[in-house]
Amino acid sequence: MLRYDVVVIGSGPAGENGAIQAAALGKRVALIEKEAVPGGACANTGTIPSKALRETALAIRQARSRDVHGLEVQVSATVTIPELMGRRGLVTAREHGRIRDALNRAGVETFRGEASFLDPHTLRITVPGGGAQSIGADVVLLATGTRPFHPPHVPFDHARVYDSDSILMLDRVPRSLAILGGGVAGCEYASIFAALGVHVHVVDSKERLLPWLDAALSLAMQESFLEAGIELHQGPRATGLEPGDRDVLVTLSNGERLVAEKVLVAGGRIGNVEALDLAAAGLAATDRGLLQVDAHYQTKVSHVYAAGDLIGFPGLASTSMEQGRVAMLHALGRAPSQRSALLPVGIYTIPEVSSVGETEEALRAAGVDYVAGEASLVANARANLIGEAVGFLKLLAARADGRILGVHCIGPHASELVHLGHAAMALGGGLDHFAQSVFNYPTLGEVYKHAAFAALDRIAGRPPAAG
Repeated sequence: MLRYDVVVIGSGPAGENGAIQAAALGKRVALIEKEAVPGGACANTGTIPSKALRETALAIRQARSRDVHGLEVQVSATVTIPELMGRRGLVTAREHGRIRDALNRAGVETFRGEASFLDPHTLRITVPGGGAQSIGADVVLLATGTRPFHPPHVPFDHARVYDSDSILMLDRVPRSLAILGGGVAGCEYASIFAALGVHVHVVDSKERLLPWLDAALSLAMQESFLEAGIELHQGPRATGLEPGDRDVLVTLSNGERLVAEKVLVAGGRIGNVEALDLAAAGLAATDRGLLQVDAHYQTKVSHVYAAGDLIGFPGLASTSMEQGRVAMLHALGRAPSQRSALLPVGIYTIPEVSSVGETEEALRAAGVDYVAGEASLVANARANLIGEAVGFLKLLAARADGRILGVHCIGPHASELVHLGHAAMALGGGLDHFAQSVFNYPTLGEVYKHAAFAALDRIAGRPPAAG
């Protein structure tokens, strides 16, 4: 039987980075992937495909808002969603090649097949088409990811009802779409389809979409949805779906009914753990198929680690990469150097939403004396040039010394903009850094300077300048 220092199950962001980190430390590493291509949901069914569709929708929206004489943008009534993804195939193929090359360069041995525990240190690999082999492992990293959760009462076998994976295979752009669930996936798809001209309903039981965001950010996103024509049904739950020949009748818990041509059920995700036979390793998953881990991503079985979507929130590709890396550093006795607890969040709605650090609600609850400085992107020259003059950047800083505590942004390229504040926070930077910096003009980054001045005005007791 082959034996390895580390065996990683799953080749998504957590598995790939965990395997490469372990190999970089001189360990013999094997990675098991059940699919024919690497990358997990990130490359194949979720992140890359959905963002490819978003880029098309965003380009259409920007073109319509640029007021170029003689330019008319129209989406064909017969175009399919896969056709609207544009460069998805190219990007995915390059991602597959990149992952394979990275694993090969690191010396990671890869196996195609489905993995299951025979005992805490032995794994069985069942090969497609028959056959199996067993391998031993000193350390195991579980990174099998998740898939869309299917509530038992929802008729997913009907042609008008989709989950967040199958929605990307729509044969054409629907007239209307009801999205059940206001989480990250539900919000992203709501804004994407609205930009494509679809009449969108969002049904979410929470009073505020994505309530874990800074309240100003969440409310601004809701306002942008309403301006885009999205109908929000907040508070009630969907209690019934009645698919028909042309539409689906959705019944809500408050007695309200709505009709849509298609329905997207975005009720969260469930862990891919069924095939693992966790009990043989002394482990058990939650009812949503997730594994509980400590701060080092270690399960209750000391040599078994888990990372990525499989451990739940935030379930982002970026955080998964870091989790896999940190897990293997801990497993192999190497403490990560200057590990930052700052994990940025990027939500690819239209407009984008991104944040890092503390929210105003958390600072108030903790009794922290802080100030907020906000700068609008509506008047930003670059935002206007690209046809996305919407949103704002907000800096939260300690009143005593101006040290930045949180950065929150909604608007064009927010997921890129937030990294500037992220870097400043990680280095202990304050408001003065941005107030005294020179930014290229016109750029989106200028808003940092204006937001810093607004916060400094509050510290000095002056009314913030307009804009």
